[in-house]
Amino acid sequence: MEILALELRKLGLKEKEVRVYLAGLVLGPNSVQKIAQEAKITRPTTYQIIKTLEEKGLFIETKQRKKRYFTAQSPERILGILRIQKRELEEREREFIRIIAALESKYAPEEGGVRKYRGKEGLKTLEETFSFTPSSNIYVFCSKINPQKTRQREIIYQNIKKRLGKIEVKEIYSKKVKTKAKISGVQRKFLSSLDLKGTLILSDKAIFLSWQKPEGFLIENKLMVDLLKSLFLALWNLI
Repeated sequence: MEILALELRKLGLKEKEVRVYLAGLVLGPNSVQKIAQEAKITRPTTYQIIKTLEEKGLFIETKQRKKRYFTAQSPERILGILRIQKRELEEREREFIRIIAALESKYAPEEGGVRKYRGKEGLKTLEETFSFTPSSNIYVFCSKINPQKTRQREIIYQNIKKRLGKIEVKEIYSKKVKTKAKISGVQRKFLSSLDLKGTLILSDKAIFLSWQKPEGFLIENKLMVDLLKSLFLALWNLI
């Protein structure tokens, strides 16, 4: 029971809410007084908690012969709480992305529109920038096949697709890729003479990654980004 109580608290229920809910499950349909005694909480407090749990779909009130009974609902109803939390989290994520975009529009980049990031933390920052791109069109230069990095990108693609609803990815490799992408919306081609390292081209940014040093560059200069896009699409159409 203690483990179950801990898991319920992880879902956002307060300690007394957990005690009242578990008491309701043990007793079945019963009065506030009996539930309060089982939960070892005062009757007025128990009543208020039951009303709160009713709003969350975990309790219902019924009447039998003019008496009021309160019944704890099936633990499956907890899935409802998880779905609500998921929707709230997704909305917060969308709002966070809007705020980031607004802040970045006010932020003055380094001279030339290029920022350098060093170390693993720097590369992690660039990966997060990639993950929260507002664009569903992504172009990628891959100088070599690295299954681990390819899989990492596919996970990011999946998250972007889930957030934006769609994704269109074009990847150019320097060696022929034998495996197909595991998600729809990803196309791959190869060009043996290619040597542009790891380059990601987004809607208004370009990212260069080097895992050997490790370091990376974030390019926000519109002219440079547009030139890279033009180069990529020209190569893509020629292959």
